[in-house]
Amino acid sequence: MSNIDPRWGSWTKKSDPVPPESIRQELTCDVAILGAGIAGVTCALRAAQCGLSVIVLEKAAKWSARGGNIGVIGSSFMDSQGYRNDPQAVAREWIARCGNRCDEELVWLYLNRSREAMDWLIGILTQPPYAARPELQACLYRGETYYEIYGSHRFFDGPMAKKGMRPGAADAVYAMVTEAEKLGVHFLYNTPAVELCKEGDRIQAAIGKGPGGYIRIRAAKGVVLATGDIGGSPEMCADLAPLANRCGVNLYTPKGCNTGDGHRLGLWAGGALEDGPFPMILHPQAYFYANYCFLFVDDRGERFMNEDNYIQGKGIAMLRRNMRYAWSILDGKWRQTIPRTIPLGGGIFWDLDHAPDAPGFTPEIGEKMLRQGLQSGLVVTADTPEDLADAMGVPTDAFVRTLQQYNACAGTGCDRQFGKRKELLFSLDQPPYYGLKFGPAVLAVVGGLKVGTDMGVRDASGNPVDGLYAIGNAAGGRYGVDYPMLIPGNSHGTALTFGYVLGELLAQG
Repeated sequence: MSNIDPRWGSWTKKSDPVPPESIRQELTCDVAILGAGIAGVTCALRAAQCGLSVIVLEKAAKWSARGGNIGVIGSSFMDSQGYRNDPQAVAREWIARCGNRCDEELVWLYLNRSREAMDWLIGILTQPPYAARPELQACLYRGETYYEIYGSHRFFDGPMAKKGMRPGAADAVYAMVTEAEKLGVHFLYNTPAVELCKEGDRIQAAIGKGPGGYIRIRAAKGVVLATGDIGGSPEMCADLAPLANRCGVNLYTPKGCNTGDGHRLGLWAGGALEDGPFPMILHPQAYFYANYCFLFVDDRGERFMNEDNYIQGKGIAMLRRNMRYAWSILDGKWRQTIPRTIPLGGGIFWDLDHAPDAPGFTPEIGEKMLRQGLQSGLVVTADTPEDLADAMGVPTDAFVRTLQQYNACAGTGCDRQFGKRKELLFSLDQPPYYGLKFGPAVLAVVGGLKVGTDMGVRDASGNPVDGLYAIGNAAGGRYGVDYPMLIPGNSHGTALTFGYVLGELLAQG
């Protein structure tokens, strides 16, 4: 059974082997990890704590961290705040949102071990010299469909946050890198992996290309692919995640990385990719940051979805119609109506990111955001619907008709077009009117190589590729068709959990 689809593009062509005489240096270790993001760094530290020698090859000039949220099913800190989740209920909802195409064993591995992994991380981060403060994210979508639950952890007041980086993952990765280096983990930056070396049927080494030339890392226990996603490769996305290329904005980081290096290395070594199309982390955060839940119109001035939706749903609805952006409409009553909607819906880009005991959206913050949007041109305003249509560049007649139809629905409390809950049907009839330009942005393409619960890469028949492992966004199986925002930040949470688990397993093997 072939592991490469003949319809895929030239990205599948295997690179020429590195000539032996080009190898300038050779090192040995127990574990070679390719990638210094949250998954790779977690694995490196846990493996080192378990007594293994570890070398990490990283394509970029330093370790990488993005975003703020690390989502897990529970932790001792969550217990102290009075929040507990039911694993069985989470599993049922997760699997349903993934179209029953996720690997249930991997989902349960995350649910069974993520609490342990988070407690371990909190134990590191809350101690000197890091002294970071954990908090939960209370900005959750609370609708009955696609609801979100507590579990997303962030860390404040750590060294990276004090330097101006977003609180959360940056301090987590920084602390783990620092602790790993204390245990002798060797990080080789500006050294992308270019080849895996097989002896017999086993992966024995990885070759990286560093500033001084090629270096071969022999790894007795195995090589771990933690190289990130394919979001930086339009060619790979065309074959594996075509919707990603429809987005006008791609926010993958770090730039120049996340080009599917580990996916290709795994394929060339005999591994197989999970079934496509790959799911994406797709947030409607392009252009103006907030979009709320009132009336959305496309470039024809027409309504196209139930605006009472979670963030993935908003983005997919636009991509389904090849829309780079849409307009979210507010009227002069927004100071009163937005706060009334948040307990019924909310979530990112509707409410504001905040801890449970902190305020979320306030009219004062809304005023500041609108002023910034008006200054940047991402928000337009007018005193009449006709003038607002002109400012947005949409057909006047169609927009006015759409607004009238929407207000009629609000008046009767019945949305026959898209079925929005009557509690969220507010008329838009008081000037001034506002148009907020927003659109879908790809953050990551979260599909990858087939793996087992040991994180070992599998071939097309399900057999292990001996000596090769994958974690983070290089690994598949977690999501199937969509990224489930049931626990915000669960991509980071699975990276943490599976990196932690693999570090221990490698020491036991």
